[in-house]
Amino acid sequence: MTITETSKIGIAILSLYGTLDALSAPELRNNRSIIDPEKTVVIDLQQVDFIDSSGIGAIVSASRQKRQPSGGIVLACMNDRVRKVFEITNAQKLFHIFDDTTAAVDFASSRQSASA
Repeated sequence: MTITETSKIGIAILSLYGTLDALSAPELRNNRSIIDPEKTVVIDLQQVDFIDSSGIGAIVSASRQKRQPSGGIVLACMNDRVRKVFEITNAQKLFHIFDDTTAAVDFASSRQSASA
C-alpha cells in the first residue's frame, strides 16, 4: 500500500492506494498524522483495491487515538468493494463517510472549529 499525504485548511488528507490488510495496516497506524492526537484526518479510500479486518481495525484504532473521536477521522471516496466490507462489518456506523474529499474536509473543518 502507498499513502500520499496532502493538507487542506489544516486537515490532513491521506490517500491510500492498493491493499489495506495485515501487512500494510501498520503503515497506516504509524503515519505521523494518525499518531498526532490533535490532527484531524480525512482518509481517501477510492484507490483501495482490497481491505480486510486488519485494515478496518487500523482505521478504527486510528480513530480511537484522536481526541475528537467522531471528527478526528473522516472517511471519503469509498469504492464499492471497500463500502461492502464496511457494511458487512457494520463499521460504517463508527465514522462519518462522504462521497468526496471536499465534503469530508469541510465537515472535518467544521468539527474542528466547533471543538476549539
